This record gives sequence, structure tokens and C-alpha cells, in this order.
Amino acid sequence: MRSVRQTGMGMMKRMGSFARNERQTGLLMLVMALAGLLASNIPGASQIYRLVSDATTNLPLPHLDLSVSQWVQDGLLTLFFLVIGLDLRQEMASGFLKNPRNAATPIFGAIGGVIIPSLLFLAINLSSPSTSHGWTIPTATDIAFSVTVLSLASKHVQPAVRAFLLTLATVDDVIGILLIAVVYSHPSSAWALLALAICLSAWFLLIRMRRPFWPLLILVGVGAWYAMIVAGIHPTLSGVAIGLLTPALPIHQEDSPRAERYRRKLSPLSALIALPLFAFFAMGIPLSEISINTIASPVFLGVVTGLVVGKPLGIMIAVKLCGFAGLRVGNATRPMQLFGVSQLCGIGFTVSFLMSGLAFNEQSIVDTARFAVLVGSLIACLLGVLTLRIDERRRPGSSRDGRGSGSVRQVR
Repeated sequence: MRSVRQTGMGMMKRMGSFARNERQTGLLMLVMALAGLLASNIPGASQIYRLVSDATTNLPLPHLDLSVSQWVQDGLLTLFFLVIGLDLRQEMASGFLKNPRNAATPIFGAIGGVIIPSLLFLAINLSSPSTSHGWTIPTATDIAFSVTVLSLASKHVQPAVRAFLLTLATVDDVIGILLIAVVYSHPSSAWALLALAICLSAWFLLIRMRRPFWPLLILVGVGAWYAMIVAGIHPTLSGVAIGLLTPALPIHQEDSPRAERYRRKLSPLSALIALPLFAFFAMGIPLSEISINTIASPVFLGVVTGLVVGKPLGIMIAVKLCGFAGLRVGNATRPMQLFGVSQLCGIGFTVSFLMSGLAFNEQSIVDTARFAVLVGSLIACLLGVLTLRIDERRRPGSSRDGRGSGSVRQVR
């Protein structure tokens, strides 16, 4: 019995170590995304893929007649948002968000990286009101992929530049959460909102007990998730709410904050199960239906332009304005490397894919938007890698001259 327990603990430690490696988790997501794309387009495999993806559950509760892919998007992905919520709570209590001035430049960079892409999308879709509400799609940055590409593309990343990317991508997640809550949630049931308030209040109280009763806490968490579905709010936001209500400072003479401990335990499940499965099912894009009309559509052009042009443009404008105000990314930061990182911020993927499914009801438009995210992210990735390579070749003697401080925990 002891050997089985030790084996299980050893596996959990190895999973945790793997999940903390940004390069490995990013590559895992990439492999699963490619697997989903291939499985949905290879004859024979595509039928099985669609059969599994579209299989529905018949639970005896309203609003739960979801397909497998919807369960992954609305259910499993809640775990990812819970990790984000726990991480944000910790950062607000003792991390970079405790003193926003320390992170002012990446915060404003994230805001600029949301405003410009959305404006470009709206400008391109000006003559198509039915698709203009997809303006949020090109505003997201995928932290796992962007950090993975950065580590592969540049051997000697300045600490300040890496911290800039991590902080910006984290703030980007916060903005994405707010956009999902404001733009794509339509509360429709007062009773469900009341039930949600009761569940969240119960979590706030129960999680502060000396010894939390986990079966009851899990029931309360699931209740909050279900209440959001009934209320017309995207259920993944329940994870964020629960995370933000978890103590981020030690209580009951504990050695470490509960938010930090829970984040550390849940990160492997998010990075190794929730996100890879989401990538697998989200990439089910039938390439046979992609045509010249698809590529010339306002949705495709708006998303690609927003990610490839809007993201780096908005970030660099914000950084420049912060420079005029005396706010810097770090000492001796190389502009070319910073520009390369801003291009990597055009890798949208996870949240952009989620927003594509929320913005449009017609599956063909969803597929177009997700294909555009794929193409735009790939172009942004290639341009970012090219810029970073050029930077390293031009400044080989100054690859270690940067100084920076501050770090952001990996949130996936």
C-alpha cells in the first residue's frame, strides 16, 4: 500500500515538474492542436473525431445537454480559469499587481494590445454588422505558446523583456476575462444570480475554515458553475471568481497562502489535461471548406490583421507613450528584442479560440475565425522569431547586458 502511495506521489511530482516547464507545456499544446487538426481532416479519422466531439450527454438537469467539445470548453476550461483566478489573487496580495507602478509599462502595453487590434477588426468589418461583434477575438495573447516560442527563438532573453512578456500576457488574460464577462454574458435569471451569490459567499466562508471540508467545497464550486450557466453567464468565469475569493495570505498559522498551494496543485491538471484537450477539440477545423472566399472574408482579414499588425503596433505605441512618462521596461532593453516579443503577443490561440465560439452562432463563421486565429498566430510567431534572430545576430556582444527585476508565475 505504501509503495502504491509513493508511486502516486512520485507521478504527481513529475507531472508538477513537467507542468512548470513553459516550453514543455507549450509544445504539448502544439502537438494536441496539430493532432486535432489532422484528426478532423483525415478521411476515416474525421468521422470518428466528429462522432466523439458532437456526442451529447443527457443529464436530468436543464442547460446540460452539452456535447463533448462543449463540456471541454465550458467545463474543463473552467479549471484553467480557476488557476488564473488563484494566480491573480496571489499577485494582487503579494506580487507585481500589489504595486501597479512596477508593472505599469506591460499593463499599458496590454491595454494598447487590445485597443488597436479591436479597432482594426471593427474597421475591416465596418460593412458587416453581423460579424463586427467578433472584435474581441484578436485581442488575446496565449502565454504558454508565446513564452515557449520566446525560449526557443532567443537563447539569451533579457530578464526585463521576459518579465515584460509574462506580465503583459497575464494582464491580457485579465482583460480577456472582463471581455467575456461584459460582452458575451447576458444574465437572464434573477434566481440563478441569487444562487450564484449564495455559492460564492459559501465558498468565501468555507475556504477560510481551519480545515476546509473539500466534498462540500467541490459541491459549492460546481453549484457556482451551474448557476452561471443558468444565469446566462459564461461558466468558466466561475473559476476566476472562486480563485479571487481564496485567501492569498497565510491564515491559521499556515506556512504558505492557500491560493498559492491550490494553484500549485491544480496547475498540472490545467496544463496537462484541460488546455491540451481544449486545443484538440478547438482545432477541429474542416480545411476542405476553406476557400478564397473564406480568406477574403472580413472576419478572416480582421482577425489576422488584428493579431499580426494590431498587437505589436498597439503594444509598441503604449510602450513609447510610457517612455515619455518616464516608465521603462528595464535598463538597457534592446528595442529590437522588445519588438520581437510584441510580435509574439500576436499568438492568440486559447482565449481567441474560446472567443470565436462565443462571438458567433454559425459554425462556418466560427471555423473561419478559428482558422484566422491559427494563420494569424503562425504569421505572428514567424515574424517574432525572425525579429529575435536578427536581434541576436546584430548584438551578439550584448546578449547578457540586460537587467530586470520581477517575475510572474506561470498561470497555466
